Amino acid sequence: MTERRQLEWLWLSAVLGPGAAHCGRVLALYGTPGELYEAVGREDMSGLLTLAQLRRAEQLTPERFAPLLARCHHMGVRVLCLDEEDYPARLASLSDAPPVLYCTGDVSALSQPAAVAMIGSRRPSSYGVEAAALIGGQLAQAGVCLVSGLADGLDSEAHKAAVATGAPTVGVLGTAIDKTYPVTNRRLRSQMEQGCGAVISEFAPGEATGAGGFLQRNRIIAALADAVCVVEARQKSGTMNTVGHAKRYGRTVFAVPGAIFSPLCGGTNQLLEEGQAYAAPSAAPILRHLGIEPAPQKSVSRRARPATPPLSAEAKAMQMALTSQAQGLEPLAKAAGLSAGQALAALMELEVSGIAVSGAGGQYRRA
Repeated sequence: MTERRQLEWLWLSAVLGPGAAHCGRVLALYGTPGELYEAVGREDMSGLLTLAQLRRAEQLTPERFAPLLARCHHMGVRVLCLDEEDYPARLASLSDAPPVLYCTGDVSALSQPAAVAMIGSRRPSSYGVEAAALIGGQLAQAGVCLVSGLADGLDSEAHKAAVATGAPTVGVLGTAIDKTYPVTNRRLRSQMEQGCGAVISEFAPGEATGAGGFLQRNRIIAALADAVCVVEARQKSGTMNTVGHAKRYGRTVFAVPGAIFSPLCGGTNQLLEEGQAYAAPSAAPILRHLGIEPAPQKSVSRRARPATPPLSAEAKAMQMALTSQAQGLEPLAKAAGLSAGQALAALMELEVSGIAVSGAGGQYRRA
């Protein structure tokens, strides 16, 4: 793709704004961003674009985005435009597909033959953590790409399962591509990018985003997968927002059955009760849906995870502080002689290594 065409796609992305709800309709009428740009000021687009979009279309030019494109090249951020080969096919056909995706890591992860989105609570119970490790591990061992949001909780568990198995995984950010949220997932993100994984965002480097960015990215998580597995979720949550997009796109939804007295399982159990999801007590029904016959597997747990690189000094100190009794961040940091930031990073490192397990309320114990 020529630089000019990339600049035109960046222009279109800026004109439509976050969410790109009109992208499919715009391209159906004008074919390419360049054709739309040439028609600005000559044709009446009041029925196609909002007033704010029209204003941006008239005020901005493709050349305006040359510095952004140069910055992406300098940072090693791949700019994927909607009409190019590496743009994920599962996403390209949707009416609200982002005109541009920003990507780091292995771009081939976006186009794997089989992909499952694993989603759930940011503050899961120990049951949710173990269920995610089990099902995520089984899917990863079968070569399935695990898609999630690189957030706290069960999103992270999905990516960790893929990293531990050497399987492809995709993290979809609700922030700019050069920002990792939460910051404690920087090490996990690096492991994904250095392995078979990719991290993507529809937000450019340095672009300011708010809470709405996380809801907007949920549609991308759902779209990139052939099926969605909800591990643990409340009835009203961002996770259920992703389920709504999955149903809108015709993706099959699976849910892990949970305790009937736990509010954390209210959303998943409701999906099962109302027939909106298939039960997934293991990865087997998901794999069969994908046309993959499950192989006999041993139980997947952190104790069985492959070895990871040597631990940092901070992680070794935290390892000594961990006990079989779950503890909060403050007492663990004090026992390890670390600052709160160092302690969080060390705990994440130990989680990825299978040495620590996180539970409800941000507490950690020895695996």
